[in-house]
Amino acid sequence: MSTHRSNVNFRKLIQNLADMYPYDPVEVVFFELIANALDSHATRVEIDWDGRQRILTVTDNGEGMSESQFAEYHDFAAELKTRGGGIGFAGVGAKISFNVADRVVTETKSSSYEGGSDWHIDPKGVLLWEDSKPSHSDCNGTRVRVYFRLDTPSSYFGTTEIERLLKRHYLPLLVVKFREFYDRAKIYTGQLQFFGNGKPIEPSQVVKMFNLDREDILKPKKKGKPVGFGILGLASEEYPLGYDRCGILLCTYGKVIKADLFNQFPGQYGPKIFGIVEVPELIEHLTTSKTDFVRKRGQSRDVERILDDIRSQFKEWLGTIGVQTPEISDEKEARQLEKELRKIIEDIPELREFLGFRLPRQIYQPQRDGEVTVGTSEGTQVTIPVGEGDESGDVGPVGPGSDDGESSEENEKGDRKATPITRTIRKGPRISFTERPERVDLAWVEGDRVVINSGHPSYNRTPKGSRERRLHNLFAVASAIQRSIPGEDNKPDLMFIDRMMQAWGSK
Repeated sequence: MSTHRSNVNFRKLIQNLADMYPYDPVEVVFFELIANALDSHATRVEIDWDGRQRILTVTDNGEGMSESQFAEYHDFAAELKTRGGGIGFAGVGAKISFNVADRVVTETKSSSYEGGSDWHIDPKGVLLWEDSKPSHSDCNGTRVRVYFRLDTPSSYFGTTEIERLLKRHYLPLLVVKFREFYDRAKIYTGQLQFFGNGKPIEPSQVVKMFNLDREDILKPKKKGKPVGFGILGLASEEYPLGYDRCGILLCTYGKVIKADLFNQFPGQYGPKIFGIVEVPELIEHLTTSKTDFVRKRGQSRDVERILDDIRSQFKEWLGTIGVQTPEISDEKEARQLEKELRKIIEDIPELREFLGFRLPRQIYQPQRDGEVTVGTSEGTQVTIPVGEGDESGDVGPVGPGSDDGESSEENEKGDRKATPITRTIRKGPRISFTERPERVDLAWVEGDRVVINSGHPSYNRTPKGSRERRLHNLFAVASAIQRSIPGEDNKPDLMFIDRMMQAWGSK
């Protein structure tokens, strides 16, 4: 059998990999191995923990790895993720495990390849992997055994703890209604089964699982079309999945990505609010650590549209349980502030993407003589007039029908197909105010809207309509956006406030 040596500074690399996650490496190893099993289209995932020898084993009956995939599995230089290709990475669970383990044994069989490896650290501290022959080759699939060091604290204490970790990271896959959703969407088959130490972990109703006193359905939409499925309710106990899982669990392909209360403060209800929302297409926007969604310039619009809709439905739902989210808007003050922001749009291009300024676009303009000219317009949106439109009137600009509106098959006045037209809609910076004296935030972001805290002491110390008030509000807007716009490497741009205030001061 061949022996392969990792000619890299693997200790630094495995530490860097682990540092991407807000979880202990032992927990990361667990959910990354599960992710790889799910990506392989497995219908059976077995999770076993040997407490005496401290060995975690994850076995699946998926497609197995090809020879090139198996080589990539051991390659620290391999690209971690093809965005949208799944929720797992190229062997990242096995690689990260060497922060807390000293051996990983992998066996895989696919339609084109069968192989195994014993990956370990030798007495000199060199990371090696030796070829081995799989011992379970009856069917396709992969088995990974992680041998944790004896000094490593364990998160696995038996079937109960295995089930708890599954709920923390893959809760929708253990809920009946979501399993039905995945089956209909052809994401996971209804035959998917999990086993913990040989015991089946059966899907259940979320109402029963967390003793919810109500179960309301939420259907996230994008451009008016459903793009997912969700459930909202109130649990009998506070923080049923832990303090870091409070609010709505945003999920994609069954993986819990983050919990969010969408800047709502439901008071005494907060710790008991429990929601799960699955949006499959958000898999295209996952960060490498799968703990958030990418919001780089040019990539955030679809994410924000979906999250805005969830936020809106969540606000409405809070009203049904008696939680009001008072929001006031000083129209004059908001418009003045938006005008100031428009002045600096060329100097701070991030504002255009983030706050939705009108974007120029080419449109087709039909003329009465039948000719069609191409012109440039700002803030256009393709739509269909409802119950109006007359061939004797002026012909409006016609768009290709690929934006928010779409052509209907028939109009309301006959069987002639309707023609998409382009209407001008109000775009630009959206500013509103809400009085929240209990919050320390000057302002925060809700979708493409910046909400300024009119209950903040510093806001109330500035005279209404004064230059000081306007300066305060601009600074508040800048601070809110700085926390929301990632810079290089998806990290906050700590100079954003300085650049924005310099741009405003120079006008």
